[in-house]
Amino acid sequence: MRKKLLSILCCVMTVASLFSFNDINVEAANSSFVKGVDISSIIAFEDSGVTFKYANGNPGDIFDILKDAGVNYVRIRVWNNPYSRSGAGYGGGNNDLYKAKLIGQRATRHGMKCMIDFQYSDFWADPSKQYAPKDWKNFNVHEKGIAIYNYTYDSLKTLIDAGVDVGMVQIGNETQGSLCGMGGLYDGTWDLSSGVANGLKNGCWAVDDINSSYGKYGSNKILKVVHFTDPNTTASWYAEQLKKQNVNYDVFAVSAYPFWHGAPSDLKESLKSIAKTYNKKVMVAETAYPYTFDNSDSQGNNIGSKNDMSFSGYDVSVRGQEQAILAVMDAVYAVNNQSGTSGYGLGGFYWEPTWIGTSTGNCHNYGTGFASAESGNYELMYNSKVSEYSLRDCGSSWDNMALFDRNGKALDSLQLFNHINH
Repeated sequence: MRKKLLSILCCVMTVASLFSFNDINVEAANSSFVKGVDISSIIAFEDSGVTFKYANGNPGDIFDILKDAGVNYVRIRVWNNPYSRSGAGYGGGNNDLYKAKLIGQRATRHGMKCMIDFQYSDFWADPSKQYAPKDWKNFNVHEKGIAIYNYTYDSLKTLIDAGVDVGMVQIGNETQGSLCGMGGLYDGTWDLSSGVANGLKNGCWAVDDINSSYGKYGSNKILKVVHFTDPNTTASWYAEQLKKQNVNYDVFAVSAYPFWHGAPSDLKESLKSIAKTYNKKVMVAETAYPYTFDNSDSQGNNIGSKNDMSFSGYDVSVRGQEQAILAVMDAVYAVNNQSGTSGYGLGGFYWEPTWIGTSTGNCHNYGTGFASAESGNYELMYNSKVSEYSLRDCGSSWDNMALFDRNGKALDSLQLFNHINH
């Protein structure tokens, strides 16, 4: 095991016959195909008093509802310290390692595996922002690499020792050439060479050492995932940069939102090319589609009309939502039918299907909204003004993407996971 050089402290089943699915081209998948959801905000909602329900209106434990719908994997984001110095949460679920442990334990008890999404930030990390955690603010590139290794290793040890069945680990979130305050957004270098590749390597080395420490080999080993966006435009270029930088990972993952990134048919060709060219497994780490344009709280939604969609090849309806996501899953599975890449198409995760509308009060008290008023102060550590987070308590910007209605009742589209194995 590599010697740690820096100590980092870290704190139903419903009847689906209402619709005909004969026109949806989804290949039958084996039991290892990932039919996943990212429900990282779930504890915040439960703490605020929300009860989720089956399609017939009966209340149930969210993990029972998801399992009955065919979900077999859960993705859980981890922020280092999503709280202000006074202890107030930034929102978005306030997803620290403790919450990841609670979610992971529940998922494991329900027979679901877990993918841990380390964002190496204290709040949202995506193509427009990759701020370093507060405690790492003054670290140089070398020190950040060491911190990423230590944080990844220590966090995984905590989760595994707590009984969480970790199957995959995501090293960075929608990195897109930037990570932890390094790379393109901060120095104009997008090819991973100015610290991003070093950070990715250190995260991967930590997973390797966890596998060694816990005797996880072969089909039992924890897979190392890297995650980029724009699968039909820049994903192949980033796969090439990873090769040039000698990043030793297992899975190339993409965000594939049809309304932003285009037709699933294009996604299929992109994933097949990456799998074949770079000999890597591929998956969709995030996907979703709206079932309505209606907004159920005071927060504006990311997709409020067709004007917000660069691709709208499916109806904005419960039926269209299901068709869109089944097409995305089919695109991933198609990789398995390509010569030389059988078993390389792993599956995908629906992003935040339980993120229904929320009051600003619940955002302030529990973190149910996109961001709380405290989050802007974190951004002000790095920017002269707040443009990515908020100085006011917000609601959900995703409620029309959920697989549950505004009252927490499952939509028929939740059954899409069962239909993957039709």
